[in-house]
Amino acid sequence: MKLEQNSNTTMSKENELSEQTVVKPQRWLVFDYVRAIGIMIIIFIHGTIYNYGLITTIDMENLSVFFMVMYVVLNWAGLFALISAVVNTYSSFQRLEKNFKNGVKYPAWKAFGRRWCFLGLFYLLLNFLYTYLVSPFNMNFETFEISHSFLPGVIRTGQFYQVSPEKMLHGSVFAMIGWNLIIMGLVFSLIFRKAENYKRKNRRILVLILGIVIVLVSFLRIYLYDDFENAIQDGNYFVAYLIDIVAGNYFPILPYLGFGFIGAYFGMILADNPTKKRIRRLIWIGVGWILAAVIAFLIPDSIYESLGLLDDIFFDYIIVMFAIGFFIVIGSILMIVMFERRVEKSDLVEIEKTRFSTIFLRFSRNSLTFFLLERPISELFALIMNLLIPGWNNYVWTSILFGLFMVLFWFLIAFLWNMIDFKGSFEWILIKFFKLTRFQTEKRY
Repeated sequence: MKLEQNSNTTMSKENELSEQTVVKPQRWLVFDYVRAIGIMIIIFIHGTIYNYGLITTIDMENLSVFFMVMYVVLNWAGLFALISAVVNTYSSFQRLEKNFKNGVKYPAWKAFGRRWCFLGLFYLLLNFLYTYLVSPFNMNFETFEISHSFLPGVIRTGQFYQVSPEKMLHGSVFAMIGWNLIIMGLVFSLIFRKAENYKRKNRRILVLILGIVIVLVSFLRIYLYDDFENAIQDGNYFVAYLIDIVAGNYFPILPYLGFGFIGAYFGMILADNPTKKRIRRLIWIGVGWILAAVIAFLIPDSIYESLGLLDDIFFDYIIVMFAIGFFIVIGSILMIVMFERRVEKSDLVEIEKTRFSTIFLRFSRNSLTFFLLERPISELFALIMNLLIPGWNNYVWTSILFGLFMVLFWFLIAFLWNMIDFKGSFEWILIKFFKLTRFQTEKRY
């Protein structure tokens, strides 16, 4: 009896220990909310700015307060680089831990390299389709030439539209996320390839330092702008594409790869027994970036002018540093406030039933669908308005109302589509594809 009791006690302790060591993956709803708000802002800004009838008359040297705010927010694509890095790193580190425990060969390569490179290539392909088919137009503020993607071009001109090669080179947020995933996946496969390096603090700090350095040296991309334009004029599109990847005007590696590494550092913190105290410390990283932006703004113009940076340094560098600091501070505060709103996957259905959460989760979990469809739908509504009320969009306030209308329209679509669980959405198609290819199954990872 005594032996049996000791045996049961031992088994009980082993089971208890086993239960304690199992870390169940949790979903941080704060990122769903932030992503949803980001998509709503994109719908509003795209609907407002890209349908403003007098956009070619905007003086970039003397922007009004409204257009200054719109321009700054349009350059906040780094938010999606941060969120992508945090979420992918968080899930991949949990997968990496499982690989180590299961004795998987080359665990880091399977958790980061192979998976992230595949996702990166997928986003690069998606970037090509998005840029060609439905992306917003690009405008040269010196010549006022507008370059449309295919569907908006067809809607605006009423005939077949040929997309320019320059338009295709500039890419989109998908190209930024794609290259970030590929580069970071390869780097992480080397840094975390050994089990003993998995949770070492110095390896995490190395990732953070890489991100900081990349953002700090990102002003160097300004020197490549003329080289990009020269390559375009000479018809050397391959060289232009390479320059655009590193230093393009829209979503370049400099600085957004730095946003990715910094976001990855946050993802590592969240994946390893996060506490409010640890998250609170992250706020100081954001404060540091904001102070750096203030210092850069206070540097005399004569110094920038001597370096040939005066015309571009504010929009292309100072705003970047302020943006990443702002994201980190606000994001950290939101993570602390919503620290308890972490749910296991099995509990997500119950969370979705609450009215407040459902509004955000509809947009967040189907953000790709809304992002791909918002532009052509907006163009169709604008075309109808042009036929009914010519010149309706020659006023800023009417364009703002149109942007708000588009947000309300997608709220309605999300409400109706949710009734059939968003069947037919791009996310729904991707889930079916991954199940078919078994890419995300436990046998592969």
